[in-house]
Amino acid sequence: MKCTFSIKILSLLAIGAALSGCLKDELYDNRDTQATRPGDQPQMIEIALTSASASNFLIQNPLPRLESDTTINLIPVHLNTTGPATEDIQVTLEQDNTLVSDYNAENGTDYGIPLPGMLTIVNNVVTIPAGSNTGYLQVTMKTADFSDSTWATGFRITSVDKDAYGISGNLRSGVVVMPVINKYDGLYHAVGHFAHPTVPRDFDLPDLPLTTISPRGVSKDLGDLGAGTKINITINPDNSVTITPGAGTSGTTASVRNLTGDPVYNNTYDPDTKTFWLHYGYPNPGPSRIITEKVTLQ
Repeated sequence: MKCTFSIKILSLLAIGAALSGCLKDELYDNRDTQATRPGDQPQMIEIALTSASASNFLIQNPLPRLESDTTINLIPVHLNTTGPATEDIQVTLEQDNTLVSDYNAENGTDYGIPLPGMLTIVNNVVTIPAGSNTGYLQVTMKTADFSDSTWATGFRITSVDKDAYGISGNLRSGVVVMPVINKYDGLYHAVGHFAHPTVPRDFDLPDLPLTTISPRGVSKDLGDLGAGTKINITINPDNSVTITPGAGTSGTTASVRNLTGDPVYNNTYDPDTKTFWLHYGYPNPGPSRIITEKVTLQ
């Protein structure tokens, strides 16, 4: 079964889980992200990955993990004008993974480059249709093949079929990272205890989301403090887990980390029952707020 997904910018809505329908991204068609883009020259064609990165670099939201071929709108190609195209424009792109290697070298990252056969380009010639500002380079991939690491690919514009249009100087190329939802992602049931000097309590939290942050990492609420304060959980190859501060931590919570000494809540993941046994606390050193919890996939 094939289905087309659109790239969503990180600050916008996450990719929907339903696969029966196809999602259309109108952000670039409506120029919603163009106000702050550099070089707003009339009749210029550009790779419009993001308005927030001068290097034209995008980490897209994690894709659903699928064993079947999936077609994805990977690279938006944009006519950077105030109005839509008055005619069809054919834009040719080529894959150039030296862009990924260069990005890794310049930024200290280690994004993998897809091996031959992992990614199939559907249309290296992209049509920006009359009446729109944007067309998409599509690729077909089995997203499950990308779930064991964090992969990226680069593309550049090589030509436009009409002389009236130029190629942007600084946005003629771009790099996109293609994370995939990992196998630990899902809704869990957390039952535990929050040892606290003034308000110790038990908690029971059904429907608790653990969300992908890396191929072997998820983000989770810190105890029962709610969605605004997170811990990051990394599952190690031996199924031990490492806990570090996540989004929204500040002050004392920013020092949260694994604790030892509990034979049951021993910071491990059980792949058979899909259960985390967690023991962590803050502030460190000398934590006075200690959480023990059993977190099981529903």
